[in-house]
Amino acid sequence: MEYIGIDIGTSSICGIAYRPSDKSCKTIVKENSANMVSSCQWEKIQDPERIYYIVEQIIDELRTVCTDIKGIGFSGQMHGILYVDADGMAVSPLYTWQDGRGNLPYKEGETYVDYMTKVTGWHVATGYGLVTHYYNLHNGIVPDTAIKLCTIMDYVAMRLCKQANPSIELSNAASLGLFDKQRLAFKEPLLDRLHMDSSVLPTVVESRTVIGHYGDIPVCVSIGDNQAAFLGSVKDKDRSIHITIGTSSQISVYSDEYIEINGLDTRPFPGGGYLLVGASLCGGASFALLKDFFGRTLKLFTGAEVDDGYLFRQMTSMAYRADSAEGIKVETLFSGTRSDPNKRGKIEGISLNNFTPENLIVKFVDGVCSCLYDYFVLIPDSISKGKTELVGSGNGLKNNPLMQHTLEEIFGKELRLSDVKEEAAFGACCMAMGSMINA
Repeated sequence: MEYIGIDIGTSSICGIAYRPSDKSCKTIVKENSANMVSSCQWEKIQDPERIYYIVEQIIDELRTVCTDIKGIGFSGQMHGILYVDADGMAVSPLYTWQDGRGNLPYKEGETYVDYMTKVTGWHVATGYGLVTHYYNLHNGIVPDTAIKLCTIMDYVAMRLCKQANPSIELSNAASLGLFDKQRLAFKEPLLDRLHMDSSVLPTVVESRTVIGHYGDIPVCVSIGDNQAAFLGSVKDKDRSIHITIGTSSQISVYSDEYIEINGLDTRPFPGGGYLLVGASLCGGASFALLKDFFGRTLKLFTGAEVDDGYLFRQMTSMAYRADSAEGIKVETLFSGTRSDPNKRGKIEGISLNNFTPENLIVKFVDGVCSCLYDYFVLIPDSISKGKTELVGSGNGLKNNPLMQHTLEEIFGKELRLSDVKEEAAFGACCMAMGSMINA
């Protein structure tokens, strides 16, 4: 028997079929070609129907080589939303987690995020689904036929099951904002303060809930990609420090109890407990920024395009030395932070002797890794002292030996890379297996 896991990422969509009997995996990765052009620089949107078509392609291709599929699980990009009508069909684009409308001016010199936070006393950030919804309401963007909002993975799962009403699991529900993570329910009184009708929200269900069937295959409710990557990477949740680096970067540790830590996000974990998460908007994107700068510099002086693969290989083959940059420090906040979107990165400590390409490469990587370590030191000793295993995932880390070595030096622990290639898809697959066991 096999189980399928699907991860709907911002730039790629992955599907795996896992056979527990021999632990074999069949993997299919396709480009997420659903990006839509917008006249607004701050708007980040994708075509949900295009995404649904790609997912259906992946599942059908996996079904040609797997004859005994017992369940399908989903994970995907958190925070973003789309609207659906009474038939469960999309009537809007997917507004992704990168969408910036929440940081636009609203009134009295405040942004939409500032105003919502002031009125509710609850921290929200641009890209959160209910921030996007609030902006859309006040600017007449919500379609007249919209009945519900949901995440992209919940939409695809619902469509596969030929249903009309979306369900949402706790980890995804929390990512929309205005969600009480202790009571595990949306803060409806806060929605009332903002004059938002709670009937637009999807139905919150427990993890491992079977929401329907694709043909005769049970489909499990979707979970967030952060939680899925943790599930798909770590072997011991109580001892692990999980770091994933892709376009962004995150550090996650498990806690049995709910705890609030300034600077960290506390996220519900499927099956109980929480993940304490430090998330940087620029992880691998910082390294790519420097790579592109080198490429453009070479083109300016030589007139020739330089292959990205060549540049990446040269940069990642650098040897890590803690003292190599002689005082240079790079802060890799090139896209700001959730709490301060206007903050930007910087390079400090440049002298007549240390401004070299090699030093910039080392210190850009050091900046990404140091940011993650700064999140880790915020965790109380009562939790962090038991975290002895450093586990890494994400292509931005797995394909970068310099990043791997730098993390080991900064954390003072040996880094173990996850055993699977597409961790979030595998985590979704694990949820599907758990759903069938509990059914």
